[in-house]
Amino acid sequence: MADENITPAPEYDDALATDAFAAPASERRQSGKAIASLVCGVLSLVIVGIVLGLVAIGLGVAARKDMEKDPTLDGKGLAIGGQVTGAIGAVLAVVLLATGTTNF
Repeated sequence: MADENITPAPEYDDALATDAFAAPASERRQSGKAIASLVCGVLSLVIVGIVLGLVAIGLGVAARKDMEKDPTLDGKGLAIGGQVTGAIGAVLAVVLLATGTTNF
């Protein structure tokens, strides 16, 4: 028969396909603090709020510290983005207050 000439496919070893130092994707999770940091940072730009900017910076720092302690947490880019947008929003709010451009 024709089936006798077919060679079986080589076995695939899942252990070789993953990075030995990274946690599997199913075990990694997003940091809630990092997400909140980015949301507050973007809102500080839109609303031009000093308080939201400072909250974004604080949440970003806390999220990055949590990620150093727990390697299963993802979201370093979100935390950094929240810190940057929060700093820009806070500085923008201070500048607008100092020049009297906006009414708070």
